[in-house]
Amino acid sequence: MKPLHTLFNSLSQECSKLFKAPKFFLDNLLSSTQRNPFLILDRFHWKDNICGQQLFLLDVKRKELKELHIPRVTDSDMGFKVVGSCNGLLCVVHYSLDPNSAIFLWNPATSQTKRVLESENALLPHKVPPNCLIGFYFNYSDNDYQVVRLYSFGFDDSLSKINAVQVEKYSLSTGLWREIKCDQQITVNGCLFWTENTVTVDETLFWGAMEVSEKVSHEMIISFNSCNNVVSKIELPVSAKNCSEVYKKLAVYKGFVSVIICLESEHMEQWLELWGFYDKYEGVECWNKLQTIGMFSRLERPVGVWKNEILMATDKQIHGVSGTIALLPEDDDLEAEFSYNVFNYVESFIPLLGGNMNVETDPFESEWILVT
Repeated sequence: MKPLHTLFNSLSQECSKLFKAPKFFLDNLLSSTQRNPFLILDRFHWKDNICGQQLFLLDVKRKELKELHIPRVTDSDMGFKVVGSCNGLLCVVHYSLDPNSAIFLWNPATSQTKRVLESENALLPHKVPPNCLIGFYFNYSDNDYQVVRLYSFGFDDSLSKINAVQVEKYSLSTGLWREIKCDQQITVNGCLFWTENTVTVDETLFWGAMEVSEKVSHEMIISFNSCNNVVSKIELPVSAKNCSEVYKKLAVYKGFVSVIICLESEHMEQWLELWGFYDKYEGVECWNKLQTIGMFSRLERPVGVWKNEILMATDKQIHGVSGTIALLPEDDDLEAEFSYNVFNYVESFIPLLGGNMNVETDPFESEWILVT
């Protein structure tokens, strides 16, 4: 009979092979998507110099809301940014004043976290947003979760230079970063900053971004096709001249990247425009206006798209045309400004394989709250 520790090691190795197998992953994902739909709501609110942030898990079918508490992977209490959600895993940035700001992966269902370790000889001075663009996705070709980072590369912070956009990828399976050589390299005027959310369509990632130079600041969308390693710049749609932009949010609508723009007239009236970027005229991708919604209260903000329906938010609720999606806990300061990011989420119990893992119990575990 084999010793107990030998049997345990053999079992662990077989389980590891099973979890890495494409069939196991697809079967687990299929069973996850057949469960109740979930959304992750990332709420940020501020007034004067005081700000706060809350993260919620919303069971859309049952209309139940639960507050999530991000595990702390550094000693800092400066806050966090949720980068993305993919197959039950969240990619999160934990901010710190020192160079120890961290990117980590988190499975809320199992409480596992895995810190994305940086290379010791990395030349990048700014490793977290807003000084770079970060995305998180599953690479089906490699059967691997990957983090991608784009940044404007220069040996100083001068805003007068034209800088190339560099790309690097982190592999969950190897635990390593590597620089990606792109056939078509793009440049930006000055420095590249992440200004809005990110979305993924068919393994192509999109960010709302801005190039900032001494003379001008210019908003755009940066895309990265992870299959052929192509970085592109996409100009935003042009709004009418007699109105001003208040907010904008990237989204996925009917399978292609879109942008929701909140506009305001001279008379302080607000409305939304939904634009889609797709191939409409013989192989040429361009912006096409799909919907106009309004007028509406100035207290509402575009959140995103869920089941091809635009979601709006106030400080009290998130709703669409079909009705209320969630009632939210009210803030103590009702005059605070606020914004939301929303992420699709499926519960998954696939373990975060590899070293450098922690399992943290949430000391403030919340109860589900009925929101109807």
